[in-house]
Amino acid sequence: MASDQRVPGATGGSVHVLEVARGLAARGHEVHAVISRDGGRAAREEDGGVVWHRISWRPHRRLFRFRGRRAVDAIAAAVAPSVVMERYYNFGGEGIAVAARRGIPSLLEVNSPVVDHPRSLKGALDAALVVRPMRGYRESLVRKAAALVAPIPEIVPDFARPRTEVVTWGANVEAFAPAQRSEDLRRALGVPADAIMAIFTGSFRPWHGVHVLEAAARRLQARRDLFFVLVGGATEGPGEGYRGRRLGTRPYAEMPALVASADIGLAPYDTARLGQLALGFYWSPLKVFEYMASGLPTITIPRPPLSDIVRDGQEGLHARDGDPAAVAAAVARLADDAALRRQLGASARLRVVDRYSWARHCEQLERVLVRITA
Repeated sequence: MASDQRVPGATGGSVHVLEVARGLAARGHEVHAVISRDGGRAAREEDGGVVWHRISWRPHRRLFRFRGRRAVDAIAAAVAPSVVMERYYNFGGEGIAVAARRGIPSLLEVNSPVVDHPRSLKGALDAALVVRPMRGYRESLVRKAAALVAPIPEIVPDFARPRTEVVTWGANVEAFAPAQRSEDLRRALGVPADAIMAIFTGSFRPWHGVHVLEAAARRLQARRDLFFVLVGGATEGPGEGYRGRRLGTRPYAEMPALVASADIGLAPYDTARLGQLALGFYWSPLKVFEYMASGLPTITIPRPPLSDIVRDGQEGLHARDGDPAAVAAAVARLADDAALRRQLGASARLRVVDRYSWARHCEQLERVLVRITA
């Protein structure tokens, strides 16, 4: 149940839903995925071993997802699922509610906080209403679920932590692989011959650190052996004050070749820009897993769980949170040492295949799903 997502799509959430649905189907399960209606695609179709159900409601905004409950209930009546798994999002809960009404066990997949962070505006507004209706609604979903999964336990209420299993995201290690590297693609991107290509992929939300990355790239403008490629965001064009370019949003199918054609992966988060991260770094770093699967040494911040995924000097390098000078120094160090790049990149590939693949993620989910349906 992920009615806030469109599949296929270019967002991390869309990739997550696609890979989990396909991964569970590949393990022999019958998977029905309920997602947002896309005007150009059928309301029901089978693809990749998954039956995709696209639903709509009016007005078609996330805030009004609860109005899609009737459609969800009709799908549940038709397919008679053994278990319902819902991808948590504010004002959702249609899947959990239908499962509770029909006596079906449910799993709540929590990828964003179910609790308010310190200085939360939403929490303050909720408190002003005295009975805290938003917190009450969120906690009611948690209580109805037989189990929860989350990237860190701090984003679920204390009372639910004994029922919560920590599960990280991953990468499609078959699609994202060093063999996808393309010299033709590098030339098409305008990467100079023998230059080091450093890549950033993902949304351009302030806390993703694009401003930090571009400030670091400007510090390295004099280096003709460096070229920065930024994938995501709404605009395309040459880098402003640095050697490189923005590509805008690209389809997921193009990403394996784009990432593998780079030499360095960049994930310079600026966590001060997002208050919720005071709870802990709960955002599953899809870009980091895909860099690693592609054999790239990765530069990221020294904050758990990122520092556990990319260990400093083993799979990549750490640079201080929100510090362009530190990012520039890490990029320069990797650019100057081809042997270090190869060593860290090879270790990164081994680590993500062993611990952070979508296949491993689906194994973890399967254990929970089997347990709650026993």
